[in-house]
Amino acid sequence: MDKKMYKYIGILLGLILLLVIFIWLTNVFTGGNKLSYESLEKKLIDAAKDYAKDHSAIYPTEIGTSTVISSTVLINNNYINEFSSYLNDTDVVCNGSVEIYMVEEDYYNFTTDFNCGNKYSNIKLYEKIIADNNYGIVEGSGLYEKVDGKFITDESELGSHDYNTLEYVFRGDEVNNFLKIDENLWRIVSINENGDMLLIYVGHVQKTSPWDDRYNETVKKNQGINIYEKDGIKSRAMENALKFYNGEVVLMDKEPYSEKTRYLTIPMSLCVGKRNQTDSDISGSIECQTILENQYVGLLPAYYYMSASLDDSCNSIVSKNCGNYNYLSYFDDYWWLLTANSENTNEAYNISRKFAESTLCSSRSNIRPIIMLGSRAIYDSGDGTENNPYIVKYF
Repeated sequence: MDKKMYKYIGILLGLILLLVIFIWLTNVFTGGNKLSYESLEKKLIDAAKDYAKDHSAIYPTEIGTSTVISSTVLINNNYINEFSSYLNDTDVVCNGSVEIYMVEEDYYNFTTDFNCGNKYSNIKLYEKIIADNNYGIVEGSGLYEKVDGKFITDESELGSHDYNTLEYVFRGDEVNNFLKIDENLWRIVSINENGDMLLIYVGHVQKTSPWDDRYNETVKKNQGINIYEKDGIKSRAMENALKFYNGEVVLMDKEPYSEKTRYLTIPMSLCVGKRNQTDSDISGSIECQTILENQYVGLLPAYYYMSASLDDSCNSIVSKNCGNYNYLSYFDDYWWLLTANSENTNEAYNISRKFAESTLCSSRSNIRPIIMLGSRAIYDSGDGTENNPYIVKYF
């Protein structure tokens, strides 16, 4: 046998050894499973997609509605095998289902409810965020319970009350509420009782914009009309927010808008009522006197900016104290709020780096949109810090 043959045999044996090592390492890190639990979850999603393709009637037909396919249906119809066949650990019992949610026309989001006991289970993002923040705090920076418009400040009352409305709201300057979707960074403003999360975009539309710049008959000048929307007539602020959501504007630093965002965004009710410069209420009752329903994007109402401050002297939207102990004042630029000034017809509230001002609608400022992320969003990774933001799991 010549030297060349020995060389080939040596290479072949080396490859076999590498394969054996790879298989051994795979077994070590997956607990000996034929598939990892993450891979099995993905296989469940793929099976549901194949089933829906073959049974198109299963798709929801109205925006905002969903259909759930159980793993039993998929197994009985041979779209996936029994979960145990994919695992070497026979003691593990897995259960699962897939929800198909109609986001928009021809937009469907697939998410799972998948559980393998103490070995693996997915968790809803909102549940993870609330748990990471001790299910609510009563002092310092963090996540607060807001019950029927009032913040809970007595620890004995946390989670132990009847309510008409419940919301978790981030307050203070050192809060871990960052979330990233592709290259787009957001901050979580609040979580409602259904688990839906209000997000504000950390960046902004690259080009500044007026809140509105139309001719105002009352003041006889082109200073804008401070109505966000009426009878289908949109303000410039609304137009630009919609352009953001549809990916029709250049974003700060020219990062592309993530289309993934739309798959988990749900419609929200925008509180577009006006407030005067002395109103102290932070419950939302002032702004929410006028509601714009079924909106997929908007701007931040004034009461959320005030609510984020821990300064007791924040008693009106134009109080400079509202910028204290407030993570929303750390954007350090100029950006429009959703709320207009009820004392006139040509001014709206604008964040001027560290505090809010009532500003002519025709002035130019940044557009920093908000969206509502649905409760079906599943946690993937992260702890909410800026360097390690929460990441949503997408299928």
